[in-house]
Amino acid sequence: MKRLALCTVLLTFSALSSATVYKWVDAQGKTLYGDRPPDGVKAEVVQLLGNRAPASTPTRASDTHASNTAPMRGTTSAPADVGTRKAVDQDVSEARAKQCADAQERYRKLIEGRRIYREGKDGERQYLTSEEIDSARLNAKTEIDAACGGTS
Repeated sequence: MKRLALCTVLLTFSALSSATVYKWVDAQGKTLYGDRPPDGVKAEVVQLLGNRAPASTPTRASDTHASNTAPMRGTTSAPADVGTRKAVDQDVSEARAKQCADAQERYRKLIEGRRIYREGKDGERQYLTSEEIDSARLNAKTEIDAACGGTS
């Protein structure tokens, strides 16, 4: 039951963390963030926890939804933000380390486990076949590579 809850939480987190966030500078020189940049502005994709997008992308001229161009937050790049940026970087590195450790623990359990199962709809155990276990191990190894930066 704990594994099912953990898988649900991880799937929800991965879906939420895959959102794309853009960063751009407006006419007044303020740095803004949002899910869609305004037309005609060069925007960069912000690296988030699970995001492996390129560092810079051109904007899409086909986006005409004005309601989606509102910034998520506006910031200035003042020297006072250096302390905040360091705190954010530290929080991000701690979160990545936790994700890496969790992925390694899942992989270890799949490697060391003898009879691996998942719970069915009625709570009964459905034991995985050798092919399913191999597939789960490969997926877990891929998760480690993504969460730990290719090192395991």
